[in-house]
Amino acid sequence: MDAFIRFTNQTQGRDRLFRATQYTCMLLRYLLEPKAGKEKVVMKLKKLESSVSTGRKYKTDLYL
Repeated sequence: MDAFIRFTNQTQGRDRLFRATQYTCMLLRYLLEPKAGKEKVVMKLKKLESSVSTGRKYKTDLYL
């Protein structure tokens, strides 16, 4: 039973880390989009956000 609780906590912690990364990318994108010369950084943030979002969805579906 203890092993199951540890595993659940790790999964939840991992999801929180992914969510924080995803929201940080969204915030940085919002702040950088109006600035000239930041197009490459914005595109990288969009790709990272998309990857993290997909990973979170996949992990959620995997555990259901």
